[in-house]
Amino acid sequence: MVGSGLHRLRRIATPDGWQVERIWHPDALAELGVDMHAEVAAQRLAAEHDLAPPVLAFEPAARLMRMPWIEGAPLEPDWPQRASRRAAMRDVLERLRALPATSLPPLDLPARVQLLHARLAARDAARAAAHSAAVEAALAAWRCASQAAPARAGGATPCLVHGDLVPGNVLVRGDGALLLLDWEYAHAGGPWDDLAALCAAAEGGPFDDWASAVPAVERARFEATRRLRRSLDALWYGLAATLRQRPRADGPQTGVRPRPEAH
Repeated sequence: MVGSGLHRLRRIATPDGWQVERIWHPDALAELGVDMHAEVAAQRLAAEHDLAPPVLAFEPAARLMRMPWIEGAPLEPDWPQRASRRAAMRDVLERLRALPATSLPPLDLPARVQLLHARLAARDAARAAAHSAAVEAALAAWRCASQAAPARAGGATPCLVHGDLVPGNVLVRGDGALLLLDWEYAHAGGPWDDLAALCAAAEGGPFDDWASAVPAVERARFEATRRLRRSLDALWYGLAATLRQRPRADGPQTGVRPRPEAH
């Protein structure tokens, strides 16, 4: 998923050093389907395996999470053209696929697409209508793939899926290692779901070669997932844009945002 730009972020000084405080936007929870508890659980699981910053505090009543401030730079937009970044991202995908996530909820992707489409239609009918044909085609492809392979091959244990591996959600540390941020669409899913989302966001580059590793039995579901993810991303962007146009229920955006080169 693409970032909504709705949440409140600020850097704060503490006796233990700089931290980042994140406060979820109430409309993101109500309208975009964000689950704070699942997001925090996913980030904690990833942090145990050095894939994410640790969660230092979580206060659900305040919709607040704190993390350490980690020096680094966002992943470059042209990362697929950089050999070192391709290798690092491929390593991240392999580590995510190997990490069981039985404690996390799954994502019903077609249901989420339909929900966001309906919510966007309620707020901006014209914007929603522009996505209707693509949504229907993606849902039809999913139904066909599900009929051809109703269950995942071998009944494999669900793995950790980040769900939003865009450059802005990937932090490059000084040693070249990658940390993943913004786990709000993380879930328990299939081993190729994150790759399908990457392929939905960008064509060509290394992705065609990487996708060739998808087993034949998973191919139809992979392609259907890619189409649904493309619609999901577009709907998320559209709905987030409508939410940004109205005032926050808890006041205006305040605080210091992390510098672009660090988190």
